[in-house]
Amino acid sequence: MTLRYDQDRRRIICRWEEPTRIVMNKREGTIKRSRAISVKVSETGKLNAKDTRRHQGHPMYRHISLFNNKLRKMNFFPNQDGYKCSVCGAEDNVNPHFDVNGQNIIWLCKRHQHASPKVDA
Repeated sequence: MTLRYDQDRRRIICRWEEPTRIVMNKREGTIKRSRAISVKVSETGKLNAKDTRRHQGHPMYRHISLFNNKLRKMNFFPNQDGYKCSVCGAEDNVNPHFDVNGQNIIWLCKRHQHASPKVDA
C-alpha cells in the first residue's frame, strides 16, 4: 500500500493491491487488482467533508486520516516548502509519503516516488 499527498491536486491518495478471483475460458485464477481512494485536502489541511463522508467507513480511510493529522502537527499546511527527497536530496517537486508500517513520513521527489526502497510500493 502506498499513501502520498499530491501537492498539485491537493489530494491524499491511497493505493493498494488486492487479489481478485477471475474465471476465463473455464479456468480460474487470481490477479492483483490495483485500487485507490483519494481525499481532497484544503489549504489549511482539513479533509473535504464530502470525501470524508464517502470514504469514512472504508478500512483504508483511517490511514488517510492519520497521515493528514501528522502533516497538520508538523505545520505542513499552508507552507509546503523546504523539504528534501530522502533518497537523492532534491528539493524540487518533493511530496510527502506515509510509511504505514513505520508510521512516519518520507519525503520523495517525482523520480523516486514509485521506485523508492523506503516505501512499500
